[in-house]
Amino acid sequence: MSPRRKGFTLVEVLVALALFALVSLMGYRGLSALIDGQRHLQIRDEKWHTLDHCFILFRSDLDQASDRPVRNNSGVEEEGMSVDFDAGGTLDALIAWTKTGSPNLGTPGAAPQRVAWRLRNHQIERLSWETLDRGMRNQPQPTVILEKVERFEIRLLGPAGPQQAWDNRWRKPAHAGLPRAVEVKIELEDGLLITRVFDVPAAI
Repeated sequence: MSPRRKGFTLVEVLVALALFALVSLMGYRGLSALIDGQRHLQIRDEKWHTLDHCFILFRSDLDQASDRPVRNNSGVEEEGMSVDFDAGGTLDALIAWTKTGSPNLGTPGAAPQRVAWRLRNHQIERLSWETLDRGMRNQPQPTVILEKVERFEIRLLGPAGPQQAWDNRWRKPAHAGLPRAVEVKIELEDGLLITRVFDVPAAI
């Protein structure tokens, strides 16, 4: 009678190790996919949070828009809202307007302010001046609002009437006051295109 075998054979050990390695590999891939998915969700959430912040700030500025004209460095009067503001110049802003209230909270009775929005170096920047009428010492304060931007466009809705239409310009003698609405179109470098339309309370 042969003695009873104890332990595992080499083949059994190798098979067990192979199975353990296979299960470990599957578990690692599953965990890696889960981590990558969470990372992508986090990046997407951060992107939409930044976009929301950009539109909320634009909306806040627009809610306080005023038709109050200003004077530039040369003393020339500018409209309450201007498109292609200082185009080709040092500012080269897409749009600028006068706003009332606090720069942060919109507090009634606070000093008016001039703000402008522009696209520079793939970044949307917000410019603000300490006083309405600009002078050589009254330089704007730029703040980066959104990065990795490929395109930033504005269209304005003209006054109500038979000729009401969207236009990407506003400096026209026929236009009086502020536009009824502003359309904002932002395209990010990853191809995401977002369009928002905001009414202008001061024009309604």
